[in-house]
Amino acid sequence: MITSAARVAGLTVYPLKSAAGINVNELPLDDRGAIGDRRWLLVDGGGHAITARTDHRLLHITPRFATANRDGALQLDAPRLSTFTAVVPGADALARPVFVWDDAVLALDAGDEAAAWCSDAIGRACRLVHLDDEASRPLRPKYAGPLPYRERRVAFTDGAPLLVLGLASVAALNAKLLERGEEGALALRRFRANVWLDGVAPHEEDSWGAIQVGNVTLGMGSLCTRCVLTTVDPDTLDTGTQPLRIFAEYRRGPDGVVFGVNATHAREGTIVVGDGVTVLAAR
Repeated sequence: MITSAARVAGLTVYPLKSAAGINVNELPLDDRGAIGDRRWLLVDGGGHAITARTDHRLLHITPRFATANRDGALQLDAPRLSTFTAVVPGADALARPVFVWDDAVLALDAGDEAAAWCSDAIGRACRLVHLDDEASRPLRPKYAGPLPYRERRVAFTDGAPLLVLGLASVAALNAKLLERGEEGALALRRFRANVWLDGVAPHEEDSWGAIQVGNVTLGMGSLCTRCVLTTVDPDTLDTGTQPLRIFAEYRRGPDGVVFGVNATHAREGTIVVGDGVTVLAAR
């Protein structure tokens, strides 16, 4: 084990893929990942995932859990629209495959009223779907680090169950931007992590192979390749060139620019704000 001063500074879940996140004090984990994290999805007429990479207005949909059950009904707000409550589709709902990257995933349609509200919210026709309990989207080995990956499954995330990012890494990025004369720090919300860490040096999380966070063991998988979504201001929805331009100078990997670490939990458990982090193995 490696001594570390790291601790969990914050936790965030994203119930609807690409919409705003919800900051929480604890992160209960089931076999897929954080309970309530990316279990809802917007899809086009062909069943393909709609994300804020192309439809920036998704970032202005603000979800809230309607009940104590994070995998239950979801309340949605968006500019100029009344609050809508999306109820988890029942057994009689239309079930169909939807497509997240190269994976076909079984999902349940939330109905015409939900589709109409979401279409108004993002300005294009779409359907709202919920992950089916029986869906089995496989975990890719690159996200598991040293942990077993076979017979593991994930939700509508880009691929990994969790994303871990140190606050010092974001601070270092903003310091570089300030040195370049860029105005305004980039908000944490641009980077959409689940587990935010304090007490670490910039990018220290990159060097870990496995960590213990409270009662949860995480395998630290591939570094997270970043896309154009990080260049979208979550408040104004304006698109710029940062941080991808500066990432290309100091965060370039073989597959693109990287920031944060994809992670997989060994088993069900709960991560809590304030949990200490023990580094079990280096990468």
